[in-house]
Amino acid sequence: MSSSVELPRWPQLSDDDVEAAVAALRANRLVGLGNPVVEQFESALAESQAVEHAVAVSTGTAAVHLALHALDVGPGDEVIVPAHTFIGSASPIAYLGARPVFADVTPDTHCLDPDSVKSLITERTKAIVVVHINGVAADMASLSAIATDAGVPLVEDMAQALGTSIGGRPVGGFGDLACVSLFEQKVITSGGEGGAVLTNNPGYAERVRRLRSHGEGPIADRPGLIWAYEVGYNYRLTAVQAAVGLSQHGRLGEMVEARRRNAAYLSERLADVEGLELPVEPEGTVHAFWKYVVRAVPAGGRPTAAEIAATLRSRGVPVLLRYPFPLHKQPAFAEHQSVSLPVAERLSQELLALPSHPALTERHLDHVAAEVRKAFTG
Repeated sequence: MSSSVELPRWPQLSDDDVEAAVAALRANRLVGLGNPVVEQFESALAESQAVEHAVAVSTGTAAVHLALHALDVGPGDEVIVPAHTFIGSASPIAYLGARPVFADVTPDTHCLDPDSVKSLITERTKAIVVVHINGVAADMASLSAIATDAGVPLVEDMAQALGTSIGGRPVGGFGDLACVSLFEQKVITSGGEGGAVLTNNPGYAERVRRLRSHGEGPIADRPGLIWAYEVGYNYRLTAVQAAVGLSQHGRLGEMVEARRRNAAYLSERLADVEGLELPVEPEGTVHAFWKYVVRAVPAGGRPTAAEIAATLRSRGVPVLLRYPFPLHKQPAFAEHQSVSLPVAERLSQELLALPSHPALTERHLDHVAAEVRKAFTG
């Protein structure tokens, strides 16, 4: 193993983040309706994403679950979702008794392919989950047009895309609802786990707020009392988590800029490596670069992506195949294994995520680039 450079891990919590958590603990208002720290975080998130409502929840997967529940997804329904994504984009469909319908992705952005989506819409289609994978913006213009024509709502899974924008507008406001993840490795974190549902629809926002806390809400003519309007979940975000999220959110812009700067630095140093395809940034969009994902173009005599990843790991560069098992090929969704999604299946064996997070300095990035170059050229 190479010992010349040790790469720092992500996340990196600041003293301000820690102090915010301590202050929330000392305030001794940790959960509950109307928690002021949670509401401050929700307001900051809604403002930065240019939406009317943000509802903080316990995880990004919970956000997807609640967004689909708010759309009344249930047994007999179908929800279209990309095969090339994290399982949390699809498992909530099954939670609700609905059927995930896996779609293919585009070879350049690795986001949902509009043509694939269009071919899969049926009278049972209840929603479309669009994932802004790795921080790159999906083709929302085409996907929105398809959804509108079909009368089907769009849910943006922006777990990896805080800081991503299209035409100057942050993602999160293009669909009917959007889902944020605040898991520890994401663009910002709320202290390990956390999430939020975004929407411009007040009805959806009210229902998600109710569902996140056992379906309970106030009784109109009984001040101070609540009851359960429907069966909900325990998906609340605590004040401590919200305090960390709020502190991190204050640095969202600078952290995204650092990711973009590191991505540009890597691209400059890897541009001439034969057989290496660099990430794209569609015209008119801003890529948040939560992951810097490259493609090892297969050719006779070249090492495979798996071989390159193994070589890099042996040299101290933490690299893995990016989503090496498409969702429709995993045991959890065994009934879909006969489905053919050629792009997602091909990319699963060709994509690598290189270290590029904000804690990396130019020295670290030079090391990564040099080792990648060696691994590709032999």
